[in-house]
Amino acid sequence: MRFSFPIVDGFPAGALPETLANVNPVMSRWSTLSLEGHRMVPEGQRKPPRHSAVALLFIPPLIAGTPADVLLIRRSAHYGSHRGQIGLAGGRAEVDDAGPVDTLLRELREELGIPGEVLMFHGQLPERRAIDGSMVLACVVTANLTRDRIKAAPDEVASVHFTPWTALTNMKRESFVFTMFGVRRESALYRVDGVTVWGLTASIITAADMLPSGQ
Repeated sequence: MRFSFPIVDGFPAGALPETLANVNPVMSRWSTLSLEGHRMVPEGQRKPPRHSAVALLFIPPLIAGTPADVLLIRRSAHYGSHRGQIGLAGGRAEVDDAGPVDTLLRELREELGIPGEVLMFHGQLPERRAIDGSMVLACVVTANLTRDRIKAAPDEVASVHFTPWTALTNMKRESFVFTMFGVRRESALYRVDGVTVWGLTASIITAADMLPSGQ
């Protein structure tokens, strides 16, 4: 069964995708992860990778009758993992985060200045594994806010990109082959806003399989 958005404040009729695939209720707590255990790792020893939460985040369109935008970011070249890459906003879980909603509320506030009261969580997409073996969980989120309220933290976010979700449908998906760590791999690829989206982020978007009305 495919997921359909309810009526969401700030989003005109038809602005959001008619349906998405693979959307399930958001888990209330992080599973298979003891964040508390990170405190027990001796100084100087490598800690196990923490899980991450990212947001497939929809922003109301600037013009009525046009598609809502998906918010993408280019990560800072000087801070954190995935430096300089285009991706979905979010980040790694902290010890005090009960679950992925807590992680995203904190990360979206820290990275982009988005207050929690404008966010609506609709569900989660299937878990993905990052290259370090950690779990990445993507939540489907709408934010009833205008672009001027988004204040990117320059030490974490190099640029913010607002991309019509219609540019991220599977009809627009390309593929390419690359080699990483001596292994030949294949990835989905989307060309949007003068940049390319590939790898883990592209696989999340592909899984959502966003469709307009009538398809």
